[in-house]
Amino acid sequence: MAWTMKYRRWLTALIALMMLFLYLGSDASASLFFQIKPQKSILYIDNSAKKLAIVNAADSHSMEPFANDTVYFVGYRNKLIRIEIKVSRNLSSDIPRKMLLLLPGWNFADTQWCTRTTVCSSALRRGYDVMLVEMGKSVYMDSLYPQMRVDYGEHPTRIWLWDDVLKPLQLMGYFTATGVPEDPVTLSNGRVVHKSWRLPIPSFVMGLSTGARGALLLALEHPEAFKGCAGLSGDYNPLLMKSDNLMINCMGKYDDVPWRWRGTNNIVMRVDSLRVPMYLAHGFNDGIVSWKQTESLLYGINHSKACQERWVMHAKSHSKASFVRSEIVRSAGHDYVFWNQAGLKALDYFEELWPN
Repeated sequence: MAWTMKYRRWLTALIALMMLFLYLGSDASASLFFQIKPQKSILYIDNSAKKLAIVNAADSHSMEPFANDTVYFVGYRNKLIRIEIKVSRNLSSDIPRKMLLLLPGWNFADTQWCTRTTVCSSALRRGYDVMLVEMGKSVYMDSLYPQMRVDYGEHPTRIWLWDDVLKPLQLMGYFTATGVPEDPVTLSNGRVVHKSWRLPIPSFVMGLSTGARGALLLALEHPEAFKGCAGLSGDYNPLLMKSDNLMINCMGKYDDVPWRWRGTNNIVMRVDSLRVPMYLAHGFNDGIVSWKQTESLLYGINHSKACQERWVMHAKSHSKASFVRSEIVRSAGHDYVFWNQAGLKALDYFEELWPN
């Protein structure tokens, strides 16, 4: 596993470059493209025309949702991060398109969501496009702090994840609440207006272990982008783990920078800003991340006036799915057996939030 996580990105990049040269003469069904400059230009291989094209992601022109399974790479600090999109083939008038972003835990392969659980395949059957991001040893911090261990800085922050990966996909209708402008018309004064808008694609985010922290932080900071979020076995309150080496190596020692441990990376301290409905699950026998992390978050939510007001308002329009659904499973630990079971329950919760 250690060798895999250390060299996987280089092997993946090498394979991608080989695919770049071989693809144009192949009959592959998947698309492949590279982001050359964050949020500016994307080198895209058109699957149908078998031609290279440059797409300006900063343009106001809309783009169609992914039509094929797609792998692409986005730059982060002079390296390439692998992104994979799995496209649902089970869409119909009764099963509309949705998007599910699945976030991995610390040093977990992102693809294990699909190889070690049935969450990925179940989501595809339910009409979700599934998005996987190779986050490596990311702890989903917002910044690279001076006290951060040097090698930890090689792994993406959640700010990069939003700015360079998710936000550009708003042009396709993902991760947005405003829709996508279509049918542009240029007026005599040069101004461009649009005659119609394409409805946005309902998007959801789920994470396991450290990825649960990332999922909730993304939903907290970008509530317009997500219809629901789920955290499985997550750590949400650094103050409960002041001696944890992972936290110390990311933020510095608590006694040196106590404000940072109480700041933007502490979800419990920010509960008043939680606006996206959520599913939370934790194993009582979790020996890696204590179930008290989820208990601490639930306590904060239950004692937040803002959250309680949202809970009441949410109930008026959602008879089945409450604003927060939680479960502490006594027999469960910190493993894929539990994450498979809890992940499927999270999908059920999402379906109740956003029925077809």
